[in-house]
Amino acid sequence: MTNKSFVKIAAFSIAISIVFGAFGAHALKDHFSSYYMDIWNKGIFYQIINSLGIIALVLLEKSDFVKKVKVCCVLLLIGIVFFSGSLYTIAIMKTFYAEVNSVVKLMIPITPLGGTMLIVGWMLVPFKVK
Repeated sequence: MTNKSFVKIAAFSIAISIVFGAFGAHALKDHFSSYYMDIWNKGIFYQIINSLGIIALVLLEKSDFVKKVKVCCVLLLIGIVFFSGSLYTIAIMKTFYAEVNSVVKLMIPITPLGGTMLIVGWMLVPFKVK
């Protein structure tokens, strides 16, 4: 995957975050409890922050401040999908499909796995500084 690909995917991820934020604020606000709205918004927050982080890492690599951030960016992308994606899924499933517990049970361990990928991705960055 190239740096251009990372920037394109990260920008698309930010756009999706904005759509999900608007969807949550308008279409889901009357359906979500405050607890599940918080979960939804947490997914959005982490998706936007880490997507911006990917763009920043690519720019830092281009400016020759850090070296070879591909592994960091891949971990961050997977972390975004796992962490934020599982939060979105949990909020939707618990609100609209409470009787379908198997999906939620599957998502619960995926959330910390995604969080761990985000943490590891960022913990590798100091080792990439030139």
